[in-house]
Amino acid sequence: MKRIFILLTLSLTIQYSYGQACGIYRIKYVGNIKSKSLKVEKIKLPTIQFLEGLGNENSEYGFVEIKTENDRIEVELGSHLTSNLFDKPEILLKLYERKRENIPIIITVIENGKNKEIRIELTWNNIQIKKLEDEKFGNLFELNLNEINIK
Repeated sequence: MKRIFILLTLSLTIQYSYGQACGIYRIKYVGNIKSKSLKVEKIKLPTIQFLEGLGNENSEYGFVEIKTENDRIEVELGSHLTSNLFDKPEILLKLYERKRENIPIIITVIENGKNKEIRIELTWNNIQIKKLEDEKFGNLFELNLNEINIK
């Protein structure tokens, strides 16, 4: 009985210490939407799977939809389990640039009482990425979309 307990404890310790979860990371989208005449209702942002080239726009995993407060973008997404370990923002940005030429953003606005979707393609040159420190598991990267102007 003592041996079984020791083997079980050792097995669980090894599983938690050397599991594949080291490849999980998170991104936090931040930015602002500026519009003089349109009210922003919702925003669709690409998921990590989409940015890594694993999905397309029409799949249910391509975008995440958020409601905005004061036209401010701020949402954190978690990655799927991967064998890649991203710890430098430059490496992650290069991966995204290789897989996707631009970042598509879909903004739902209210125009004349009706919902209208506006698609905007952001270039990687206008986006800043940095690593943030926090207490949660996995690395956290901030993707700053800066100010998005819609007319």
